[in-house]
Amino acid sequence: MGKDVKRLFAEFQPEHYTLELVPNRGDKTFTGKVSISGKKTGRPNQRITLHQKDLKVTAAKITKHDKKGNQDIPIARINTQKKFDEVRLHTENLIYPGHYTVSLEFSGIITRNMNGMYPCFFEHDGKQQELIATQFESHHAREVFPCVDEPEAKATFDLTLATPKGETVLANTPIKEQKAKGGSVVSTFETTPKMPTYLLAFAYGNLGYLEARTRDGVKVRTYATPGNVEFTRFALDTAVKTLEFYNDYFAIPYPLEKCDMIALPDFASGAMENWGLITYREQVMLVDPKNTSLGTKQYVAMVVAHELAHQWFGNLVTMRWWTDLWLNEGFASWIEYLAVDHLFPEWQMWTQFAVDEQQRAYKLDALEHTHPIEVPVHHPDEIRTIFDTISYSKGASVIHMLHEYLTPDLFRDGLRHYLSLHTYSNTDTVDLWTALEDISGKQVKDFMHAWTSQSGFPLLQANIQGDSVQLTQDRFYLNPEQEKRPNTIWPIALLTGEEGIPELLSKASTNLKVADSPSLKFNRGQSGFYRTVYNPEHLDTLGTLIAKHQLSPLDRLGILSDLFEAAKAGRASTIDALRFLSYFEDESDNAVWDVMAGGILSTRAVMDSEALREQMKPFIKRLAGKQLERLGWEKKASESHFDQLLRPTILGLAAGADEEAVVAECLRRFNRMKKPEDIDPDLRSVIYTTAVRIHNDQETFDKLLAMHEASTSSEERTTVAAALTGFKRPELYKRALSVIDTASVRHQDVAYWIAYSFGNRFAKYDTWNWMKDHWQWLAKNLGSDLSFYRFPMFAANAFSNREFLEEFKEFFLPKLEPAFERSVNQGIEVLTWQSAWKERDFKAVQKFFKENK
Repeated sequence: MGKDVKRLFAEFQPEHYTLELVPNRGDKTFTGKVSISGKKTGRPNQRITLHQKDLKVTAAKITKHDKKGNQDIPIARINTQKKFDEVRLHTENLIYPGHYTVSLEFSGIITRNMNGMYPCFFEHDGKQQELIATQFESHHAREVFPCVDEPEAKATFDLTLATPKGETVLANTPIKEQKAKGGSVVSTFETTPKMPTYLLAFAYGNLGYLEARTRDGVKVRTYATPGNVEFTRFALDTAVKTLEFYNDYFAIPYPLEKCDMIALPDFASGAMENWGLITYREQVMLVDPKNTSLGTKQYVAMVVAHELAHQWFGNLVTMRWWTDLWLNEGFASWIEYLAVDHLFPEWQMWTQFAVDEQQRAYKLDALEHTHPIEVPVHHPDEIRTIFDTISYSKGASVIHMLHEYLTPDLFRDGLRHYLSLHTYSNTDTVDLWTALEDISGKQVKDFMHAWTSQSGFPLLQANIQGDSVQLTQDRFYLNPEQEKRPNTIWPIALLTGEEGIPELLSKASTNLKVADSPSLKFNRGQSGFYRTVYNPEHLDTLGTLIAKHQLSPLDRLGILSDLFEAAKAGRASTIDALRFLSYFEDESDNAVWDVMAGGILSTRAVMDSEALREQMKPFIKRLAGKQLERLGWEKKASESHFDQLLRPTILGLAAGADEEAVVAECLRRFNRMKKPEDIDPDLRSVIYTTAVRIHNDQETFDKLLAMHEASTSSEERTTVAAALTGFKRPELYKRALSVIDTASVRHQDVAYWIAYSFGNRFAKYDTWNWMKDHWQWLAKNLGSDLSFYRFPMFAANAFSNREFLEEFKEFFLPKLEPAFERSVNQGIEVLTWQSAWKERDFKAVQKFFKENK
């Protein structure tokens, strides 16, 4: 990686910003003034350097403050350094350490790429309207005003904003005063708490809101465009309860007097934790009872809980530098489950955690080109590549492991200690470990260092014969052609609950004597971040326990997912994994079914054979049969949350396997549908995709496209996009591809369309060609969006042949800029392991399904 970027905070430390901005929505420009008071440190020199990007600095002034009073320092020249995103104010004379105010006047551009200051488009009363909003994390504040754009540079902010009369205007803090000025209103906001630049935010436009208060009197409002305000009620209710939960859990009251949340029609990521003004993509904040699926409603609760956790962990206490981004995101990704589990215990969040966080993290972390949880960040552009599954999901998984290892009460008390020690300041990861060590008395630093500083995770091989247990660990790679590196050892929490088994395995192998224990299972409850494979005899013993319902859902899904993933890597038999599914004939748990379906569907996709797909159908029908009969199509008054989540999975498997009655019912419901609300939102996806697969005609395409164009629901548009991109006929899937770069698809949704098109086995080669042909358009419109850097993986996931691997390299290898390097290398690995799995096991898999119809 590159040389370390120069830290401007080392030379100038802002304490307070007074910022005035005048945006012009009409010509997409803005002008501004900023005064930054702060401390110059280090050696005397002849310049002060700030961050800026694509701003035109038109005037600057430096004032020194000392015992003699205020003294202006003459500026020799203003120099803009594009390469480093800097503006350098060079002075005639030496500037010595001390207190200074730097004042600048500047102008800039309101851009379309959903970073910095940008427009959001929506329709209301038949008219096109526009909000203006901001997104500054990770390093985009510099696109709106000159600043020290680093997380360590915490300061207070006084913001003044000129906006059109009659529009709602919001920022981090409440409005202090407003004055009319011509056709505008000038709003000055209360001073913010001490915080980094990336948390500053504002938004204005035609917005409505709902309001509630927490027990402590914090005013919570949920804002949205006028037609969507009513759909923010669930997010509002969840936010109030979550703030109250965190107030108790952290034992520090929420530090602001208000907490606004806003659903934006255009938003690049999921949500952003700006202090006091949290911004969301509409899909993760709006819940319309007629159109929102249960899975999305649950996701809204989780995202709200995630962003509110940051108000303490990230905002009140902030990472010193982006290297510790993982702690910010991993922690919030873990505690969102704790909060939602507290609010909705019937949702069984920790069982879902194993599938949604751990399994997602394992998939990426089983590659050589993953990265440690703690990544040294050299260049700001690399920051984009670490906002990934490792930061979020692996980070959450190792925090979950630590929470269980220390016990929940000690973990909570250690966290309270950490937050109270470091309020309004910056920390490194080790500061949290120290606080947890102080409270728990356990060696947290040593234990966690192994998990955060090295890439990958271990495969624990357990050979259990009677009272003899042989354990070995080594790093797990999905790619069997990956050269193994010796001496990668983790402290594995064995978590068996059995006497005679140590708490940790901290060496490469060990032999143990235990009381003969047929039910011996490692990683009970799945809180350890490792996979386990057993010798075939013991695996069958565990299978019998599964069939008799003697293992928990977490243990059932853990054994099965470990077996399937080991099989993909050639570390276990794929046939053993497929055969093992017979122990799950009575399975009724939604999270376990997610793993079962994942195993079957990934086998089908990677083996990539039309004949094999047909041979698999009877097996899939039989596997899903019992649950299909139990659940049926209609919700029952008394059924559990998990059964409601399971129904679409079972119907989807049955429909895909051509279960006649299910296919017929899908088509009946689709054909009689006049509008999306005619179909239960939980079932739309399976009904739309089945209609596309069976009808495969122009009329179905036109019906779905008309629904897409008419819908204002972000979730519904995404569901329809998945169907529109799924046709078998080339003229239809090519028509879907041709929609992507038109006004019909918001830039924030382009990645969905491309990922879904790659997921269509008939369209994947044409999608690849479309992506190559439109690469310049994608780079221009999505180049600064996180989703852009996932495109190589979208392509790689769709193929399992060596010929395509060469095409992939030919296109992407010349594009290896820092932000793309890891994604491209990961794509090469995925293509390699998928090709190797197919070459190794295709014939055996075909034979298995022939014999198991």
